[in-house]
Amino acid sequence: MDANRRLAEIAAERNRQRLEKLQKRWQELEQLIRQAQSFSIRYLKADELLQLGKLYRLAVAELARSNSLTPNRPLHRLVGWGYSVLYAQPPLQRLKFWHSLARLLWRDFPAAVINHLPFLLLAASALFMSSALTVLVVLKRPEVASAWLGENLTMILQEVAQRHKPGADWLPLMGRPFAFWVILLNNLRVALMGYGFGMIAMLPSLYVLFVNGKIVGGAIAFGYQFGTLGELLGFLLPHGVVELPAFLLAATAGLTVGYRWLCPGDLPRFAAMVEASRKSVPLVLGALLMLLYAASVEAFFSPHEKIPAPAKWLFAVVEVVVLTIYLAGRGITSKLGQETWGKGKWEGEAIRQIVRWANRQIGKAANGE
Repeated sequence: MDANRRLAEIAAERNRQRLEKLQKRWQELEQLIRQAQSFSIRYLKADELLQLGKLYRLAVAELARSNSLTPNRPLHRLVGWGYSVLYAQPPLQRLKFWHSLARLLWRDFPAAVINHLPFLLLAASALFMSSALTVLVVLKRPEVASAWLGENLTMILQEVAQRHKPGADWLPLMGRPFAFWVILLNNLRVALMGYGFGMIAMLPSLYVLFVNGKIVGGAIAFGYQFGTLGELLGFLLPHGVVELPAFLLAATAGLTVGYRWLCPGDLPRFAAMVEASRKSVPLVLGALLMLLYAASVEAFFSPHEKIPAPAKWLFAVVEVVVLTIYLAGRGITSKLGQETWGKGKWEGEAIRQIVRWANRQIGKAANGE
């Protein structure tokens, strides 16, 4: 009995010493993780970096062993914390994301607009012909306007035209953040409908544009009838000159896929649609970014009652000029291949400077500076 008791005491003492030793290691690991998270893991010295990896692997092994007996929640939290620091997205990968976004905005999106110009003109003709026809119907044949637009849509458009009176605050300031999300989600729904329906033989997407054109034309016509056209245009133009082109671009992407379904050429039908979808991705992404901007303008700038209508018209003109120069200028330049993002003189030199700086930092870390 005495021998068994002595063996049990020795085992308990060794287990206590082991736990104390592990506790000191976990404290050291926590300190290294906190240091890496507070500044950056690349600022750790070489020996600290090696010790961090060693202690982290030890903690993972101990956690796997302890989980088979009794869950160790403090150690589980420590390992999870270390994982978030060790395997966080490195700065160069974040740089790649911003580089890809810049490439989309600077080259791919404008070039895609120029490449899909025939389908863009087709989509624009469906939208603006519908708008012009609706204006003529409402103003010249008001007795059939309700049948052309539908009773519910006619009532909604008349209400919209009537509420845009000079100085009217029909969208309170506190409700604008919520209105932003409602507008954004609705715009995304319409854009994705135009894109998705275009894949089905093109006609459904053209119908979506035709319906939206009726809404725009009906609002303008009723604004003219009720004498609120100036204020109504002050609301519609600042966001509409960006929002409507975004709808057209999303529908254009769908029309190209639908056209390749109808006319696959030398490729199999499915392969032709996949190829067209891949080429239309920049159009869709660019349109979604435009809708994000348009929703913010529609929620926070367009309904502002203290900004006069002429100032809003001027703002819309500036938007049209900037958007035209951006899409046409950058699109034609990218299409002709006069500039290539990341291969020009100054872009290449900037990337080389970043690589040299990264190498210097790695050398300093290895030398323990």
